[in-house]
Amino acid sequence: MEQKQYLGRIKRLKERVLSTRPEMDLENAVLLTRGFKESEGQPLAIQKAYSFRKQCKEKTVKIWDDELIVGNSGSKQRGGLLNPDTCWSVLDDEIDTISERKYDPFYLTDADRKRFIEEIKPYWKGRSTFEKWLVQIPKETKILRDCGVLYINRKAVRGWGETTAGYEMVINEGIEGIKRRIEDTQKDLDITKPGHYEKLVYLKALSLTAEGIIILSKRYAKEANRLAQLETNQKRKKELELIAQTCDQVPEKPARTFREALQSLYFYQICIFMEQNAASYNPGRMDQYLYPYYKSDIESGRITKDEAQELLDCLWIKFSEPCLFQDEVTAQFSAGYPMFQNVCVGGIDERGMDAVNDLSFMILQATMDVQLYQPSLSVRYNMSRNSNAFLKKVAEVMKLGTGFPAFHSDEVGIQMMLNKGIPMREAYNWNPCGCVETNLAGKQRCYTSYADYNLGAIVEFVMNNGKSRKYNTQASIKTGDPGDFETYNEFLEAVKNQIRYVIRTMVAGSHVNDDIGFERICPALSLSFKECISSAKDYAWGGAKYNIGNGLDAIGVADLVNSVYAVKYLVYDKKLISMEKLVEAISNNFEGYEEIQKMCLDVPKYGNDDDEVNELTADLFTFIADLIESFSGRFGHMTAGILPVSGNTPFGLEVGALPSGRKAFVPLADGVSPTSGTDTEGMGAIVKSVSHIPHIRFNQGTLLNLKLDPVFNQSENSTESLMAFLKSMCSLGVFHVQFNVIDKEVLLDAQKHPENYKGLLIRVAGYTAYFVELGKEVQDDIIARTAHASAC
Repeated sequence: MEQKQYLGRIKRLKERVLSTRPEMDLENAVLLTRGFKESEGQPLAIQKAYSFRKQCKEKTVKIWDDELIVGNSGSKQRGGLLNPDTCWSVLDDEIDTISERKYDPFYLTDADRKRFIEEIKPYWKGRSTFEKWLVQIPKETKILRDCGVLYINRKAVRGWGETTAGYEMVINEGIEGIKRRIEDTQKDLDITKPGHYEKLVYLKALSLTAEGIIILSKRYAKEANRLAQLETNQKRKKELELIAQTCDQVPEKPARTFREALQSLYFYQICIFMEQNAASYNPGRMDQYLYPYYKSDIESGRITKDEAQELLDCLWIKFSEPCLFQDEVTAQFSAGYPMFQNVCVGGIDERGMDAVNDLSFMILQATMDVQLYQPSLSVRYNMSRNSNAFLKKVAEVMKLGTGFPAFHSDEVGIQMMLNKGIPMREAYNWNPCGCVETNLAGKQRCYTSYADYNLGAIVEFVMNNGKSRKYNTQASIKTGDPGDFETYNEFLEAVKNQIRYVIRTMVAGSHVNDDIGFERICPALSLSFKECISSAKDYAWGGAKYNIGNGLDAIGVADLVNSVYAVKYLVYDKKLISMEKLVEAISNNFEGYEEIQKMCLDVPKYGNDDDEVNELTADLFTFIADLIESFSGRFGHMTAGILPVSGNTPFGLEVGALPSGRKAFVPLADGVSPTSGTDTEGMGAIVKSVSHIPHIRFNQGTLLNLKLDPVFNQSENSTESLMAFLKSMCSLGVFHVQFNVIDKEVLLDAQKHPENYKGLLIRVAGYTAYFVELGKEVQDDIIARTAHASAC
């Protein structure tokens, strides 16, 4: 098949990204600091907006060779941004190690190091929201955090993220249209009325922010014109002139063409990331809100399909440039610089009809063409509405082995939104967010993945009366000597009591963080939420149309189920071993107790469609969903999810041996997947077991990782087999699945010779990363996953 001519450009752009080392980029942090100094005495909202506008006016503006879509949130192509108003101390703590740390290193230049020490740190010390979190974290929450039971710091370390902005409003109305909305709201306010001054102040902050976005785009137009005047290659000269015209139009004014719509989207994307360094700013349903522009351009002859595809591919390259800066501990839980910019195709429209269009296929093609780690590509597949042709294209992309796309049952996703309290008509428009969370563009506010809790540690607490083996600390409540549990129900109640304590302690931390979060205002993000403007209320303050309680995410599903069932089977049902002997074996990490470990390993396991294990799975996770939903926060009842990112690896390093037969301090199972090596009955049995989790109740998303042996692709009907499996998954009510299709030997060689595999993509857990940029523990966990040769 003849290669498309435009792919030469894409290859050059891609090679530049892959050959660029991630660096700390402190230019924005310096400008923010100076902006806050210059606006001292003003309300916080004004200070934030003034400083953002200052960044837009003064930051480096660079257009790289070959680019058709332009913009960068910082000054370096693969830069990690620091937002010191949220957290500066992470860089301070790691300033001597950041360039060479184990997980997600960022090169720090001497010049940036000097600017941090002399200008950024002195101003922000004692002012950041992270410092307030460290002071205010509840005592019990801190103990569980420090013992590896909760991972709860991440939302205090970085900005909001985990949201889908109103890109469609920015593209369709332009910033000038949004400014008119601000002015309309201002007209109804009177400074002499109580509460109106605060609203007027906030609307002024929105206006300053809007001005900043326009200023930045005009600076890019000016730079493109400057480069065009210097350019001797006539083709590139015309490209630069067109870039200048585009940047002069958008995002200030409404987009008129497909090119302008893409550029408007990306300008807004860099602005909200510039405002707050965070993962998971999700472009969402691009095939829906961009399609009218594509259709109009094609019908009028303004653009060819190949030209439109080239623009999409160029945008995909831009999505892969930024790198999420986070502390090293957080990086262990989501290694690989993941930005989690989730793009979605497929599903149904607001009428409940098939939403797949030509652009849906072209977005899938962009991922096939570019094969970089961003954007995250997700598919909503609706069994009753979406065509077999669409599902076939999805399966073909999956077989490439890049980990894309993540596949979601549309019917389950819609029901998850209903469980969040979203009306059906709007639930039809849901989009995957971050890893696998459910979201609603320009309307929903919450932390979809606020914090993680360690189900392996909960089992350990039951077997050790609330003590952490690794830290020899009374980390949790005392539920009694397990040897005193005379019945299985007594043991099970101890498990539930430990779960109750851990969840309650987690909720306490969430409430504290919600209070602190009121200071983390984000006017650039709020600009695209209509209700934030009409209510003059920031996204951080609950200004969105739908405000939902934070998401609490389980890690170690299989470890919990397998351990509880092993105790039930061995100690109470079959009476093959005493509880005292089992505790003794676990305490010694099964060393000298190999026969007992074998007994534990031979017990039926989650993932093999065993009836009793399936029933236990349903009971345990219905209990957890009930428990989480019983708690309410400032923004609604708390929500549940199962999306570990790569957190199963560091959480496993905190937990001793378990009754499942798992040895101490090795990774836990990831997502809703079985423990590696214990799934012996094939993919059909796995998905049947997974279906016993009440996915709709875990409405922040559930994540199923599967690994296909490359031999699968060699079979004549591999595409049809994969399509049939995906349909079966949907019919069983399972929300999500994603695949790696790669030879184990390739991964082992990549560990030994990383320089030969810079572009090797791998699905980690809800996101795709470059394999060689992951820590060895995460690499080992991926290699250990069971590879399936068939979809049966």
